Amino acid sequence: MGKVMSEEKAPSGNKKTMVILVAGLLVVVLALAGAVAYLFLGKKEEGHGGAAPKKASELPVFEKIDTFVVNLAGSGGMLQIEFQAELADGGHAQVLKAYMPKIRSALIMLLSSKTSEELATPEGKAKLKNQIRQVINESVSDSGLSAPVTGVVFTSFIVQNQ
Repeated sequence: MGKVMSEEKAPSGNKKTMVILVAGLLVVVLALAGAVAYLFLGKKEEGHGGAAPKKASELPVFEKIDTFVVNLAGSGGMLQIEFQAELADGGHAQVLKAYMPKIRSALIMLLSSKTSEELATPEGKAKLKNQIRQVINESVSDSGLSAPVTGVVFTSFIVQNQ
């Protein structure tokens, strides 16, 4: 009879241990699931999630500038360039259009002063982007706007040496 009782108690002890172990694992899994949900869903609601779409007011505004073809200084090469100006505000596009003759004249002077060697390097192109931005902003400065152009992106850039 002693053997029978000890055999009956052993399984019930193992059942209690198993129930406690399963319950503990369930608590850990639920805690992890909650933490993951908080981290991923909580960030999107706060606007920090990378997958959250931008608001229309935060989208960039670009204004296409007509193509330039100029003779380069020095060895006599040519530059054909297309770019777009990134604007601080969508309303600035009208100002750029109104000042376009003044902008184009200043840009022709800038672009034709460059040599093909200056424009051959990534640093030279980056410097030119900053100079174009500055020239446009200076050209529209008497409109009352301060720095309507925040950046410049090249859409075509061809240098032909002669």
